[in-house]
Amino acid sequence: EQASIIFIRLLTMSNVVEAEQHKKKGNAHFSNKDYNRAIAEYSSAINKDPKNTVYYTNRALCYLKIKNYENVIADCEMAIKQDPTSVKGYYMLGQALTEQIDFDTAISNLQKAYDLTIADKGNFVAEIVQALLNARKKKWNLEEKKRIEKESELLRYVKGLINAEREKQLQKVSPRTMLSKFVTSHPPDVQAKLDIINKAHNEKLSQIEQVFGQSDENLKPRDLPDYFMDKISFNIMHDPVVTPSGITYERAHLKEHFKKIGHFDPLSRRECRESDLYPNLALKEAIEDFVSKNGWAADY
Repeated sequence: EQASIIFIRLLTMSNVVEAEQHKKKGNAHFSNKDYNRAIAEYSSAINKDPKNTVYYTNRALCYLKIKNYENVIADCEMAIKQDPTSVKGYYMLGQALTEQIDFDTAISNLQKAYDLTIADKGNFVAEIVQALLNARKKKWNLEEKKRIEKESELLRYVKGLINAEREKQLQKVSPRTMLSKFVTSHPPDVQAKLDIINKAHNEKLSQIEQVFGQSDENLKPRDLPDYFMDKISFNIMHDPVVTPSGITYERAHLKEHFKKIGHFDPLSRRECRESDLYPNLALKEAIEDFVSKNGWAADY
């Protein structure tokens, strides 16, 4: 029995070593942008060591590069199942779901990735923020497209009702109106009544078009307020935080500033550390409300 245990351990160690060799080959193929061969190597690594989360996220990244979103989702879900704190798993899952037009689930996963990387002081917060904004923008664009289609359909329906009512009234005055394409003239008194009916209904159509036009005007994008913009990257903020100097920055970019340049406020130059920051909740709520109504803002 002891010999069997030792044999199993040696076999496991051998598989782990072989899996790492396949991973290294996969990394080399990935660097050369040979994603299919990289996928094959990562798959071999998974066969040797199926409990290593990294192999699944590495393969998921390859699938993401070749836009095989179904496999990205499958690998990321497996990675998350094995490691519920896998930032890369949530991040790539969110990206794939965005492409699959499952925006709500995508945003939820990207938010999870963001929260995890902030807590763990991760290095690619800015990329997650951009993916979040991208998902929100695409969701807004889809909803806006549906809204416009509904309004156009409603406008056509209302105009149809007005024109149907016009036709009824015209027929009462002159049954020949049904053949209006062929009738070029009417007696003066009949024509006068027809003109009144047409004028009234044309005015109704004009009013309806004006109402719908005003609705579109109200939903047109507004100027992006300057105070929504991060003072470091000049992009719209996702997670605004305030320094002791009272200046608001995007948390991700301020953390990157601390790491690369130093622990001080970029504008006031006063000493500042991550523990000194506090969230600007009112501004965050205002930005989220603005982006939900103006999807184009996600580009900034």
